Order: sequence, then structure tokens, then C-alpha cells
Amino acid sequence: MTKRRRAKRQEPWPAFTLVTALLTLGAVIAGVLLDYISARRGETSFLFPTARVAAKSTPLKPSERPYQRPAAGPGPRTFDEVIAASLTAAGVSEDSVLVLKGAKGQPLFEVEIPNELYESVGPAVERALKAGGVRVLSKKRTPGGDRTEVLWALRRPAKEEAEISFVLPVGPPASLAAKRPAAEGPRGRVALIMDDMGNSLDVLDELIALRRPLTVAVLPYSAHAAETARRAHENGLEVLLHLPLESINNHEAMPNTEGLIMTMMTEPAIVAAFEASYDRVPFAVGTNNHMGSRFTSERDLMRILLKPIKAKGLFFVDSRTTAKTVALEEAQRMGIPATQRDVFLDADEDHGRIKGRLIELLQKARKKGRAVGICHPFPETLAVLKSSLFLIDSYNLEAVPVSKLVR
Repeated sequence: MTKRRRAKRQEPWPAFTLVTALLTLGAVIAGVLLDYISARRGETSFLFPTARVAAKSTPLKPSERPYQRPAAGPGPRTFDEVIAASLTAAGVSEDSVLVLKGAKGQPLFEVEIPNELYESVGPAVERALKAGGVRVLSKKRTPGGDRTEVLWALRRPAKEEAEISFVLPVGPPASLAAKRPAAEGPRGRVALIMDDMGNSLDVLDELIALRRPLTVAVLPYSAHAAETARRAHENGLEVLLHLPLESINNHEAMPNTEGLIMTMMTEPAIVAAFEASYDRVPFAVGTNNHMGSRFTSERDLMRILLKPIKAKGLFFVDSRTTAKTVALEEAQRMGIPATQRDVFLDADEDHGRIKGRLIELLQKARKKGRAVGICHPFPETLAVLKSSLFLIDSYNLEAVPVSKLVR
């Protein structure tokens, strides 16, 4: 019997099998290498757990390093991350924290805050630590000449230990404060601008009730622009024209912003738009930009806009909605009194950090001698201002209208 031959199209294809095997081997090698690299970086690893633990347990450098807010993400957190997150949740500003190495090699978080703030923040930090599985073993208070230190010893079940050192600056005793020459004055001045005003008179009443020399920036085409400006002026609040300028990416807000000054406008159109907005906000002594990340980065356009601002004797505050802004520089070149924003208290959706940013503003004012903050009439912002503006006095600062800080 003749042996039946297999049809040619049914014979195996050795080349295909070889290519498949090589690709599979390459994928396995690449996966192992990527997993090893992740392990060395201290990230999640499935094949090299020893390397991962070693990377995560690397001790802190002896030198001071600035505190950085931990990135949010799923999975277990290191002890450092739990402590940092607890401080953030309690409203402690990142600028007031240093991460050091303690005497026994354990992490030491040094936090400088006023004593009044410690009394309210301390319990919040302890609650956040407890929620993260951390016990506060002890609190040791050590008075000093110009400061008091409260040292917290911490531990969590993995037998990890750390410390938080709250450094509380001590002001002069009341008897000495009364004798201190008036010429010394506060250590710095801080101005707070409330943007986007004019849509609610109730919000204005809340600001007036704070009894602080705040500055209100009024949107010219808001529902109560003129009335807001008039009542603010009558109650001792400084008034700014909050001038809408074209932005780079705020496409949703721009079409609904009446009076918006665009980069495509001619010089006469820009001047006319400014004049129309200025006429709608009586008692305005200065102006700052609403949006404007595109407009304020154009030198020629800013010179056009600043001409009528100078002619009316106004000052200019650069809200710094872009790092590429040239607004302050051009204003100063033209001899216009001007300044810029240092801190946005509530520029993003993370309203839980408003108090921390207020503290950041006060610390900048104390270090630099002056600082300008901008905020918005959100309920969360108003609540923080009501409960925390006393910190201005705790930092030995003077609250002033922003016109006091222009140069």
C-alpha cells in the first residue's frame, strides 16, 4: 500500500514557531527587568520583594530636606507618608515642615507654627494619625528662650518609630510688649484680595463682618457690581476692578464672561473695553486681572492696556495666572505702582487645603516682610477666614489693603 503524503498546506511552519518562541522569551525578559527596576525604586515588585523592602527602608539623609506632600494613590503607605498626610489633613502648610533625621535614625518632622494654631491643629493631627494606625506614645514640652518645643513620639504596629517636633515661637511677655517702641512695628504686612466679587451682596456682608482691611476685586459685569463697590467703599474695604482678560485654556468660562478683553482686539477696542469696565465699578483704586494667562504674557498688548490704567492713576496687581506673565514687569517699566500675587488660597478644587495655604501666605509675609494672597468667595474659603484670620496677629503681622504693598 502506498503511504499517503500530507498535503503541502498542512505541513508545520518551523519559522513561525521560532519567531513566536523568541517574542515570548523577549517579553519575559523585559517583564523581569521592569519588575527589578521597580523594586530598586521602591515601587511595587512581584519578583524581588527583598529589593523593594531595602529601597523603602533607606534612611533619611542627615541634611535637612523640604517637606513634600505625598502623592495620592492606592496601596499601603510608608510611615513618612502617613505622618505627612496627617499633617496636611490638619491644615499644616508644607512650607512650615522640615523632615530631619532623629538621634536614633528615626524620621523627625519639624513643624513651626504659632502656639494658638498648635492648640487647634494638634488634636486634628492626632486624629489623623490614629486613623492611619499610628499611636502617639508621649508628648514632651520643652520651654526655651524664644520658642517652646513639643516633641511627639510616634509608633505604629510594625514597630516603626518617628517623632514630630512642634516648634512654637514665643512672643515677648505682655509687660515687655507694652514697653516695646512703636517704631518696631509688625514683622511684616499681608494683603488679602477677594476676587470674583459682585454676584452676591451676602458674601460682601460676611467680609465686612470680619472687620479686616480686605480688598475686594469686583467683576465689572456681575449682577451687583456697582452696589458691591459702593458698599465695600463705605465700609472701609478697598475696591479693585477685576478685569477679564483672555486665557489660554479656560474655554468654558470665556464665552460667558462679558467684557472679556481678547488678544485679537485692536488698540482702540482694548481701550474702549477697559473704559466700559472701569465705569461699572465705582471707587476702584486699582485693577487686577481675571483669568488672562494668554493676554498677560503679551508685552505689546499689556502696554496698550496699561496706558489707560496709568492715565486714571490706578495701580495694578498681577494675579499671576501664568508663569509667563510680563504684566508686573511692564507696569513697573511704565512707572505704574504695581505688585503681584504670592499665594492662591483656593485656586484648585482641593478646598481642604485652604487653611494650609493661608498659613503659607502668613509665613511668606513674615519671611519677606510683605505678601499678597488671592482667594474667592467659596463657602469653604469664607469659613476658613472666619475661623483663622486671628493667625495674622499670631504671626505678628499687619493686615493692610493691597495698595499699601504696591511699588
